[in-house]
Amino acid sequence: MPDRITHAILAEIVEIAADAVICMDAFQRITFFNKGAEAIFGYTPEEIIGQRIEILIPERYRASHPRQVAEFGRSEVKARRMGERREIAGLRKSGEEFPAEAAISQVHSGDNVIYAVVLRDVTVRKRFEQREQFLAKAGERFAASFGSTETLTEVARLAVPAIADGCILENRVPTGFLAGATAHVDPAIEEILDDVSLAGTRMPPPGHPLIEVLDRRAPVLLRSDAAARLLEASGVPVYLRAVEAMNPESALFLPLVAREQLIGVLTLFRAKGGFDGDDLQFAEDLGRLAALALDNARLHDAVRASLRARNEIVGVVSHDLRNPVAAVKMLSRTLLRNDDSGQSEARQSIELIAQAAEQMDALIRDLLDVNRLDAGSLSIAAVAVDPSALLSESLQTLRPLVSEKGIHLDVQIETGLPKVMADRERIQQTLSNLVGNAIKFSPSGSKIVVLARKESDGVLISVLDNGTGITPDQLPRVFDRYWQSSRTDRQGAGLGLAIAKGIVETHGGKIWIESKPGKGTTASFTLPAA
Repeated sequence: MPDRITHAILAEIVEIAADAVICMDAFQRITFFNKGAEAIFGYTPEEIIGQRIEILIPERYRASHPRQVAEFGRSEVKARRMGERREIAGLRKSGEEFPAEAAISQVHSGDNVIYAVVLRDVTVRKRFEQREQFLAKAGERFAASFGSTETLTEVARLAVPAIADGCILENRVPTGFLAGATAHVDPAIEEILDDVSLAGTRMPPPGHPLIEVLDRRAPVLLRSDAAARLLEASGVPVYLRAVEAMNPESALFLPLVAREQLIGVLTLFRAKGGFDGDDLQFAEDLGRLAALALDNARLHDAVRASLRARNEIVGVVSHDLRNPVAAVKMLSRTLLRNDDSGQSEARQSIELIAQAAEQMDALIRDLLDVNRLDAGSLSIAAVAVDPSALLSESLQTLRPLVSEKGIHLDVQIETGLPKVMADRERIQQTLSNLVGNAIKFSPSGSKIVVLARKESDGVLISVLDNGTGITPDQLPRVFDRYWQSSRTDRQGAGLGLAIAKGIVETHGGKIWIESKPGKGTTASFTLPAA
């Protein structure tokens, strides 16, 4: 009688628990099995009471389990709480294994012992954690795929087999839908699905789930007999063969929406079983990630195409402009050589034409160099060069400009400098830009210093002026393309420093500018030792 009363009271208390509450005796025979345990394991109390506890444990763990329980019974530990031990596995009546957490306690009454187990099925939690990890990794993989074709393939490969046996990802195009990627767990069926990607654009007939997605922008789920419905609602032979090969029991059509536009549909197929609520939520999460990644990839493709088109246009225009500009330069020089009229108005006009042609030629060269920098094709022919000779050659052509403005050029070259790896023409171009800027912003009667000294891994070259300087808010932008300081007279396109930076970095060096308003500017760059 006391046992029956104890069991009845205990049953009243634990019957409402969602967790499994199981009691067993010293022989590890089950003596109590609540409704929570019945729901988790699938056995009724009548079926299970009197059975050994091993019936609820996967076979691979059964041999060691009795010893572990006996050792616990002989220990001083009265209880092991939920989460203290590693995750365990349970076995349902259906034969399905599931992850679980368990707490166990022992109660001694004389020589008798009762073991009480509280077990929690963590299948849903584990599935959620795994899917969160999966989505995080999916985001990383999408971020690493740049082109839209690559992104489509990534989506298909992630969806199968994580969510479905097969999938078809279709782009929304003005005339319907165009399959961009397919995947299936069966390689033979995947070959059939590949034909769908080559079939071109299709507009499904009325009644097809794709039309419903197009109208509602919401997921469409075919819970059962999906193959029959899709075969009835489809008219494209290649698609029909794919559906017949997959023979799906269920299908889920997910709209891919980005910036409020339907950009595609991800269709998932399962040969057996349907998609439950958790599956739908998981698939929608993946669909949102996929839509964002696909939209970004398309934008990236558009930007790349635009850059290619711009580069081609700049290349063609620059190439075609150089011929007439070269003709103007040549003819103006010829006229100047043959004109001995001194400072006549005609000669002055010809000189202006020659200067304009030189400026146009310099601008064309700058545009071509920027194009090469964008394409990563700015080539240099670096050889071992004596820095002293390199500076002397580079500054020779600049001295007339300095003298014309009444500026003193002071060149300070440290003795014993090591040879550097440099492309003579490109470094001369860099120095021309830096010294040209110094000339432009230095007042008449001031001094420009060009110095070179040894650094730990090469040579440092600096150009110092006593000009107006650059304000702190403008200094971070000096290497931006097409940017010009408010000090300038707007000569050129603002590409000189950007090109100089590209040239120096292509050499493996560094370039920077330091400046104080009213005190002048120092532009420095390094070249690696040979």
